[in-house]
Amino acid sequence: MTEESFYNFPQSNKQDWIEKVQKDLKGKDFEENLLTKVWGGLDIMPLYSAEDLGSPSYSFRYHEKTKLPGLPPRIWNNVVSFFPKDEKKSNQEIIYSLNNGADAIALHLSGEENLNQILKGVMTEFIHLYFIPLGPPKQLYEQVLEWIKSLQIKPSMLRGAVLWSPTSELFQRESDFSESIKLGAEMIEQFSPFREFFPMTLDIAKYAESGANGIQQLYLGLGEMIEMMDSFVSKAVSPAMLFDNFAFHASAGELLFPETSKLKAFRLLLVELASNMGQKISFESLHLIVSTSTFSNSLIDKNSNLVRKTYETMSAILGGCNSVWVKPLNEKTASELEKRIARNISPILKEESFLDKVMDPAAGSFYIESLINEIKHKVLSHLELLEDEGGWLKNFNSRKIHQLVRSERRKVQELFLEGECIKVGVNKYESKNGLISRNLEDFEETEFELKPTRATYLLERKKFENI
Repeated sequence: MTEESFYNFPQSNKQDWIEKVQKDLKGKDFEENLLTKVWGGLDIMPLYSAEDLGSPSYSFRYHEKTKLPGLPPRIWNNVVSFFPKDEKKSNQEIIYSLNNGADAIALHLSGEENLNQILKGVMTEFIHLYFIPLGPPKQLYEQVLEWIKSLQIKPSMLRGAVLWSPTSELFQRESDFSESIKLGAEMIEQFSPFREFFPMTLDIAKYAESGANGIQQLYLGLGEMIEMMDSFVSKAVSPAMLFDNFAFHASAGELLFPETSKLKAFRLLLVELASNMGQKISFESLHLIVSTSTFSNSLIDKNSNLVRKTYETMSAILGGCNSVWVKPLNEKTASELEKRIARNISPILKEESFLDKVMDPAAGSFYIESLINEIKHKVLSHLELLEDEGGWLKNFNSRKIHQLVRSERRKVQELFLEGECIKVGVNKYESKNGLISRNLEDFEETEFELKPTRATYLLERKKFENI
C-alpha cells in the first residue's frame, strides 16, 4: 500500500519555473530568447499554467448530439469544390467524390447551369451543399429556388449554405449596399422553411487570403457583421433572424495552435455579439465552415503545401469547424491526384488520428485557453476603435480597411523575400524542381478589391525573373 507521504511534493508555481529557466539561460534575456510574437503583438509564452487562466476552462460543443446511433461524438463535413462546365461529367465527379470520402459539395455557379443534371442521383438529405455565386447573386438564388421547386425538396432534405452576403458585392464590383441588404432580406424570407440551410454567410476568410493576420480577420469580420445587422434592422430583420440565417466562413493558416485558438475565439465572440444584441444563442447553433489557407500555399514546392494542408485541417477540426474545406493548390485546375490527396486528409484524421472521438480535444489546455483570452481581448479593443471611427462600412468606403490588409500582406511577403521568415521547401531546404508553375500570374487589384494571394508571391516573382 502506498503511503500518503509519497505525494507530498513541494508546491511550485509558474514564477518558480521561470526562475529555473532564467538560471539555465545563464544571463540571456528571457523574453528575447523564449517569447514569440505573432499577428502583430500576440505573445506566445514558452510555458503556461493554471495561473494564466482568468476563469475556469470549459469544453465547447460544436454541434447537437447526433440522432443516428453508432456515430462518433464529433462530426464534421468534408467539403470538395466543383466548377461545373460539362454538367454530365461534373455529376459523375460529384458522385465519385461522395462515394470516396466527401460528404459536402461546394458548387461554384454562374446561375445558368442545370442543377437537376449536376446533382442527379445525389441524396441531399445526407450531405451538405454550399453554393458560391460566380455572377449576380440574385441569379444563383433563383436557380437554387427553381431546383428546390422542380424536385419538391422538403426542408429536412436540404442542408448547407449560400456563400454570399450583402458585403460580398462590395469587394467584387461597384454596387449598392442597400440593394444587397434588400436581396438578403428577401432570401431570408424565401428560405425560412429550411432550418438547416443558411441563405447567407459571413466570410472572414477573404481577409486571411488577402494577407490579414488573425486578429485583423476577427475584428474586421465582426465589424462587418455589426454593419449588416444594423442595416437589416431597417428591413424588419431582427438579430435573432440573422443568426438563424447566417453561416460563417473562416480559414485556418499555418500556425497550428494560434489558428485553433482563433477559431474558438471567433465562436465565443459571435455568441457574445448576439448576447449584446439581446439574443441568447448556443455555441452549437453556429455553423462554421473552415477552409485551408491559400495564403500559405507556394508555387515553389508542391509537396510542402500538402504538409501545410494537413495541420491546417487539424486547426480547423480542433478549432470547431462544422465543415472542413481542404483546398488544393490552384483549386480550379488541380490534378486528379491533388484532388484525391486533399479529399483524403479529413478521413485520415478521423480514421487514423481519431480526432472525432472527443467533442473538444483542445479543452483544458492552459496554452490554448490563454491564447483565446488574449485574442478576445485584442479583437474587442480593435473592434471598439473601428466602431469609434464610424464603423466597418465607413472604413471600407474610405479604403482604410484595404490599406490595413495590404500593409500587413506586404510586410509578410517582404519577410519571406528577405529570408527573415522561413518556409520549408520554399526559402529553406528548397525544392530542387524550382517553381511548380512557370506562368506566374500578375497580381492586380482594383481599389475596392481584396484578392487572394500568397505569402511567398514576391519570392516567387524574383525566382521567376531569374529563370
